[in-house]
Amino acid sequence: MPNNLNSIALNQYAARFSTTILNEVYRSQDIVTGAELLKITPVRQVNLGILNRLFEQWKTNAESFRSIYFDFENEEVKEALEAFMNIASQHIAVKRSDLEPLLLDSVKDALKLLFTPEIYFEEKIRAASETDFTIEKAEQLVKYTHIHHAMGDALLQKLVDSGSDSVYQTQATSWIYEIKNNAGLLDDKEPYLIQFGEIFPLNLDELVPKEDTKSAHAHSASRHESKSFFDSAFIEQEVTKPVTISSPVPSAPQRAESGVAVLSEIIAKTNAQERESVNSRYKVDIPRPSEDKSYGTIPMKVESIASSIPLGQRFMFVNQLFSKNSEHFDKAIYELDSVKSFEEAKNLIWHRYASKYAWDVNGEAVLELLNIVKRKFN
Repeated sequence: MPNNLNSIALNQYAARFSTTILNEVYRSQDIVTGAELLKITPVRQVNLGILNRLFEQWKTNAESFRSIYFDFENEEVKEALEAFMNIASQHIAVKRSDLEPLLLDSVKDALKLLFTPEIYFEEKIRAASETDFTIEKAEQLVKYTHIHHAMGDALLQKLVDSGSDSVYQTQATSWIYEIKNNAGLLDDKEPYLIQFGEIFPLNLDELVPKEDTKSAHAHSASRHESKSFFDSAFIEQEVTKPVTISSPVPSAPQRAESGVAVLSEIIAKTNAQERESVNSRYKVDIPRPSEDKSYGTIPMKVESIASSIPLGQRFMFVNQLFSKNSEHFDKAIYELDSVKSFEEAKNLIWHRYASKYAWDVNGEAVLELLNIVKRKFN
């Protein structure tokens, strides 16, 4: 297992994954509801990460109602505030600009958890300003942990077995580094790699240090799934295809924090279905320079991107990058020729075309296109 991930590759992948999701989700709507967030990506850990961040914001908003001029310990006030917050949580409406940072961070967290669970758990333990790690915090952490769930469960059990309601963060962290050596607590990575790949190809050679790439495909030993109180709220399942989920039903919590149930207790059951990977779906043989003498003959400075692309290279771009659709290719090149700077052109390439057509951003075709575009603005 790697000691850490390539942060640049991690940020780049999270941006491309998120852009692909957001472009699709907001294609025909302006907001996303709570029920839609539960199934917004095929990777359940990513969806739970978004919900967790929303829950933290929900708690912060609840605290903001408090004022020194009113008695918020009054039972009638407490009940009214709790009812209001529960109702509000049933009407989540998130705009693209507000969802994007939540999705980006959730994708990065999910990949950290998949490949470096000890680092992920340590960061979560040390995120709180308090020096104590409590049972309540441990339960919250486990509730939003899907990948390597048994590892989080084991951490909670360590705390329970200690006989204390809390321990120092350093003690909890030391438990994590003990637990990580138990391979039986770790999930098989392969199903999650497939889920990520359904949205955008995952380049393990870039993301994971080279010596650890092989282990990323290794299957972990099978383990017995422990069951506890939070499993009923977060049903263990692999979500491989978005499904229709009914609206959440409000619960009757004993404290304000339990209002998260309206966000997370209704998780739809679905059967896993095989889906063709993005790589194989768009893979096309790329013509080599020897096959077409005009291929790759690009002047140092070009006035027009469209006129600088020879026939062989055009063939490669149309087939490899635009799903064999020459009209889409012509439209994209026209748009690239119309921008005023290389930065604008790059934004179009990464945020529109790469996500829309699920490009392999390290592929030869993408690099050749980027090279031509760059030379226009030199």
